[in-house]
Amino acid sequence: MDDINYEKLYMINKILIILWFIRHPKFYLHFFSLIKRKFLFDHDTIERRSKAKKWASSNSISYNAAFKKLGMNGKKNGLDVDIINKANKILNKSSTIMGGSAHVNLLYDSVKILNAKKVVETGVAYGWSSLAILLAFKDKKDKDICKLFSVDMPYPLKKNEKDVGILVPKYLRKQWVLIRKPDNPGLVEALKLAKNQIDLCHYDSDKSWWGRHFAYPILWRSLKSKGLFISDDIQDNLYFYEFVKKKRLKFAVIKLNDKFIGLIRKP
Repeated sequence: MDDINYEKLYMINKILIILWFIRHPKFYLHFFSLIKRKFLFDHDTIERRSKAKKWASSNSISYNAAFKKLGMNGKKNGLDVDIINKANKILNKSSTIMGGSAHVNLLYDSVKILNAKKVVETGVAYGWSSLAILLAFKDKKDKDICKLFSVDMPYPLKKNEKDVGILVPKYLRKQWVLIRKPDNPGLVEALKLAKNQIDLCHYDSDKSWWGRHFAYPILWRSLKSKGLFISDDIQDNLYFYEFVKKKRLKFAVIKLNDKFIGLIRKP
């Protein structure tokens, strides 16, 4: 009986999501791409996930070792603890549930050390990653020319639009452009606004193999020489592994809790 009820709830949820897309024509392209994937090769099987996690685990190194391996030399301070505590107090007042906090210290230190001025990220949720990047801009002498372009697909049925990016205070929003679209076409729009010249990118949205198959190449093309490519949750499939192997790229892997983050420094 419980199994039947669970299946019914699952089907009802699927139907409601379809109806949500039907009522939002501007997301039709994304909706049709999701349908198309049902007929494409499945790269996200349990077996492939297991292989990806095993590879990521065997290649993971410490935070400091990753910076050293990629030639990123400089002081690593991380995000201030008081800021993290204030952000958590804001989250306690939110009634919606979204993604985690990403590796805020990695993002903050990377922007600082690389003196990144143009950054693109995908997947905003509460805005942890956005907060870290924008705070790294704050003390720059040329902060007025720094920009963060964030792409975030609205969550069907969750009605959490008001909470997307709530951790980013008003005084930091001058350097922030939030594009409320799926990666396709949102990423294309973000990169165009950045004139296809970015210093750092953080990929934390569509974690499927096909999602990465769309996003990685266009992000990589827009990344400047010596720029940094960061991708969360590379244990979900083998795309990151295949990407660095095919292009023979120097990479680093960092473990965060039970997940893995991939980093690539563009030659």
